[in-house]
Order: sequence, then C-alpha cells, then structure tokens
Amino acid sequence: AMACILLVSIQILLLILACCVWGPVLAEVSSSESACVAEECTALMQVNVKVKASSLGSGASEEGNEPLPVGRTILSTAPQEAAAWMVQYYENATLLSDLPGCANGDRAGVKLDLGSGETQILIFIQPSGGKWPVPFSEVIDATHIATIEVFEKGSGLNYTSWLDNNDGFQSTSFDISTAVDDGELVGKAFHYLDDGEVLGGDVVYFVAHTMYAIDQVHGGMSSKSAGDLYMNDCMLSSSTSRRTSSRRPWWKASFAVGDPAIAYSFAEKVLGAEPGVAQYPWPPVEGCTAETVARFPESGFELHFVSSPAYEKPENSIQEFTEMVLSVRNLAAGVFDAYMYNSLIMAVKNLDPYIERLRAQTLDFLLLNVGTGEYALFMTIPGSYSIVQLRSKSVSLASPMDKDSCLQEFPIDWA
Repeated sequence: AMACILLVSIQILLLILACCVWGPVLAEVSSSESACVAEECTALMQVNVKVKASSLGSGASEEGNEPLPVGRTILSTAPQEAAAWMVQYYENATLLSDLPGCANGDRAGVKLDLGSGETQILIFIQPSGGKWPVPFSEVIDATHIATIEVFEKGSGLNYTSWLDNNDGFQSTSFDISTAVDDGELVGKAFHYLDDGEVLGGDVVYFVAHTMYAIDQVHGGMSSKSAGDLYMNDCMLSSSTSRRTSSRRPWWKASFAVGDPAIAYSFAEKVLGAEPGVAQYPWPPVEGCTAETVARFPESGFELHFVSSPAYEKPENSIQEFTEMVLSVRNLAAGVFDAYMYNSLIMAVKNLDPYIERLRAQTLDFLLLNVGTGEYALFMTIPGSYSIVQLRSKSVSLASPMDKDSCLQEFPIDWA
C-alpha cells in the first residue's frame, strides 16, 4: 500500500511539473497566461493545486492598474469661500491658482501636501445648471442644521449619518484649536465598544459650505472641541487594532449608503478591491451601525460603506435622499446631475478593464472627454448616490462624450 501511495505521489508531482514550467509561481498564473492544457489543469484541480485565474468580476485588479486615490470634486454653495476655509485652517493647503473660469458654474481648488510625496486635490464646484430633485443648497444647509442639532445641549442627539460621508486621515495639519475658537463645529467622536471599553478621540467636522466631512484618527484627544460625541453603535473591539492599519496619510474614503453589501460587491467586482476589516457586526444587527470595508491590495487604501439609521431622522434619511437622487440619475443617457459633483477621483493607467467589468455587472456609466487627452469614467456606487470617477489618458472600449465638461477640466497630472 505504501508503495502504491509513493508511486501515485510521484506521478502527480511529475504531472504538475509538466503542466506549468512556472511551478514556483503557479498560484499567480492567470487563465489567459496558463501553459496548461485542459486535461492537465483538470488534474491539477483534482490534487487541490490552486490556480489563480484573472477574470472579470473576480475582484483582482490588473497588476499596475489599481485605482489610486488622488482627490475629490466637492459640491459647494460657495467654492471660493470653501477653498479659503481650507487654507485658513490647514497649514499644508495651497490654493490652485491656475483653474480656468467656466461659464456654467464657479469652482476653486486646493492641494494638500500629505507628506512622503503624497497629495490630495480638492475641487469645490458650484454648478449654475443641472438636474436635481432637491436643490443642492438645501441639502448642504440640511447637513449643517443636523450638525448644529448634534452639538446643542439637551438635544439628545450625538451623531448624524451625514458625517459618514468623509475622508479619513491618520493626522492632518488642521488647526483644531483656532477653528473651535472661531466657532467651527469640530467634535470628538467616541464609541462604546462591545466589550464595554470606550474608543475615541477621532476629530470630525464638515468643510465649510459643503456636505463633505473629515475624520481625523490621531491628534485629537488633547485638543479642544465644540463637543464630545458618544455613540453606542455596536463597534467591535476586535476591529479596533486594525482600523488604521494602513500607513497612508489619507487612508480611507467613507460613504453613507443604504446597502453596504451591494456597495462592497461593486468595489470588489468592478474596482478590484479585497475585503477589509469592518468595525461593526455583519450581518447587520438591528439598532447597530452596519459597515462593509473594501481594501485595495497594492496601496492599502480603503473604501468604507456605512449605514447608521439610528443616527438619521425619518424626514431626513440617507435612504430617502438616495432614492430622490437616483430618480433623476441616468448615466446611460449622458445625464449629468448636480450630485455627481460629489465624487472620489481615482487615477488608473487604462479605463478599459473597468468598462469591461461595469458591462459584465450591467452597471451604467458615463465616459467624458475632459480635455488635454484625459478621460473621466463616472459610476454610481450601488446602494448609494455617491460617485466614483476614474481618470486616465487611455481608453478604447467606449466612445467618450464631448459634452460641455468645463467644470471637470483640471490642469493636473494625476499620474
């Protein structure tokens, strides 16, 4: 019996060696590059040798073409004032002085120097036209009213779901003390963990004249604040040691969504992300915040999809707002609604793999020619109203529209 086992083992070993000459890196061979013929690969499967196949919807980004976060466009009721606010309170912010004027709206931009060669570009946009179910100025005002209520003594509120639309930083040059002295609503967020401990000190606030928020992980415990926000939202103690495992200064982008599950599926199957460490129970638990996390393997950058209905008002819920926006959104018909100006911008070398994946998932997209040989691929995160736009100088699988996109033209090299 031992002799038979030995003989079979030798035969299997010879089969594996004959199948793929790249045996040491077998797990990295894609289905398109495999040197195996059908019968031999079947044999490999039978002996449980894992061949990693690169295919549409697999969640695997093409090597070297992973989306890299470079900035945001941000809907604003006063772009010049929003940019000036950033420069006033951020030591590392500089105005972008070379943005050309646009006839269909106003805009202003800043660049944040994040250190280690990393930057973040923020373009504040106020469109003069567009299609929307609710005027964006009313929505921005509503987010700030919700924030004021959170900081009011005796309101019984300690958070608003609108703050879930944020960028997360390890630390920033934001002058917390001066901002608080100036009356800015800057809070410190604390969470009661499932083991009874308290985690906290994140600095949270909205950028003026926008519905864009910041979540700063470090540097806030000893700082001033307009108020401390304590949340009993079921955060898991097991997740806290890894919630900032990325070493990137700008380490995450968070989105308030109605359905974290389908939002994550999009990030995996279209953007090529992998599972990250969520901070809340899954499947969702009634009365608790729910979250899915997608992580890009090369950069470590994360996308957080958050649903926190316990911190919403029935008359001002994320789900209701999402449904209103999606009722007029029509990317397939080339319609550009005002809320598309709230977008996360990520740079890629080639847009074609992402167009293939969007089609494979039957998801609508809008491809625009934004000048200087650059293209922007807009897509809605399913289960939300939020937009991701991929920027690249290379595309061949779809024809870009040449509609007026002045507000999307930036003299910036994203590469």
